[in-house]
Amino acid sequence: MLKLEYNEKVGRYLRLDDIETLGISTYTMLEQLMDQGDQNQALSLSDYYHKEMRIMHDILMTWAQDIIRFMVGRDTGADNEVAQTISTSICKAWCDFEFGIAPLNTLKKQIQANHTDEAKTALERLWLEFKIPHDVLVAWINEMLGYLAEKTEEQVLDSVLETHQSIWGDRYESWDKMIPWEKVALTVEGMRGHLSGAGRKGDVKVTEEHDRFIMAFDPCGTGGVMRRGDPETGRGPYSTDGMNKEPHEWTWGKTGVHWYCSHCAIAMEWLPGRRRGHPLRPLDHTLDHEAPCIWYVYKDETQTREYHYPRTGLIKP
Repeated sequence: MLKLEYNEKVGRYLRLDDIETLGISTYTMLEQLMDQGDQNQALSLSDYYHKEMRIMHDILMTWAQDIIRFMVGRDTGADNEVAQTISTSICKAWCDFEFGIAPLNTLKKQIQANHTDEAKTALERLWLEFKIPHDVLVAWINEMLGYLAEKTEEQVLDSVLETHQSIWGDRYESWDKMIPWEKVALTVEGMRGHLSGAGRKGDVKVTEEHDRFIMAFDPCGTGGVMRRGDPETGRGPYSTDGMNKEPHEWTWGKTGVHWYCSHCAIAMEWLPGRRRGHPLRPLDHTLDHEAPCIWYVYKDETQTREYHYPRTGLIKP
């Protein structure tokens, strides 16, 4: 059941549905509300859907801008202020452009007029305004990290650590105050906004075990689509050699990990493991590009299963 509620811990509205619907894309939930003629819920969910998509766009842009600043400082010796000015100028249009605003306004107008077909057309246009730049940004980030790695692969780690707070640190600031289901809701929201699933609308499979919740992305909308290709359009995998050649604790001890995907090991396992004593939100990364990506939220993080630890050089307390 859809439950769009204001959450004090994240300071905004968040979908806190039951497990049966949380992983259904907000796009699909909007279509269902329009078919049911539920105008009030559809209008509220329209605003939330745009926010869901914009949050992930802004995260990708912040990351890209931070990589460029890091790159300029490293390659030119420019001080941080100069490097920041350059990176801001390069990324300005990507940050300032009003992605989705016009189709959102049309969507809401058509919902109010009870014009379901026209509303669904506007919803698709809103989705496309984010989908196309989303996939370009993921590939761009992967290539920039690959450029950094040409000097030394440790530069990728250094770059991710420099941007960690502005992306993952801020997003998960209230993590320890949340109950497990709120953590799941925030996680699933992110991967809906990253356009996961075969239809690229943001579908996630959510299941529960006695000690943890499991989220499966088939494919993950970011690294998964880059590695596998886009099932919605039939576009093939992104052609790149941007992956690690040396094993690191921050790449799960593997080689052949796409640079974009390495941030999951760093931000969710390697770094929090060293700060907190256990991973924040571990996952089962696989080099099989056709396999789903599996993430976990543990009900008690101190009871995270032992097999998650050694992959990033951790020892279970």
